[in-house]
Amino acid sequence: MELEKELEQFRQEAQRLKAGRRSGSLPFPEALRAFAVRYAEHTVAKGGTVTDAAQKLGVSGPTLYEWRKGRPAGHRRPKPAEKGAALVPVHVSERPARAEGAGVPQVALVSPGGWRVEGLTLEAAAQLLGRLGC
Repeated sequence: MELEKELEQFRQEAQRLKAGRRSGSLPFPEALRAFAVRYAEHTVAKGGTVTDAAQKLGVSGPTLYEWRKGRPAGHRRPKPAEKGAALVPVHVSERPARAEGAGVPQVALVSPGGWRVEGLTLEAAAQLLGRLGC
């Protein structure tokens, strides 16, 4: 019976944290996450699933899975910085000119994300980097 009382308290607090937000919720305090993990373990031990526990708790299944792994939900890879907000390393290397562009050095740009642009003059590469905000 005590577990049901704690479950109701958890649900009320979860609703309070979610209130007034368009999407997502405020971070759950450690004590609430710890109860949710205990409740999930209890549910699984009784033959239920983590998804069953998440539904009763009023949180998403992926959130509860993250909490069980010891990570606060929503802590994924950092988002890229806003355009122009951060510097990124750029390596520019010259290649020998091809026959069709004899006498004009050409460069290849390779981004940290892996895309590649080849066959540009140094001036064209600089213009491209400027337009990309690099």
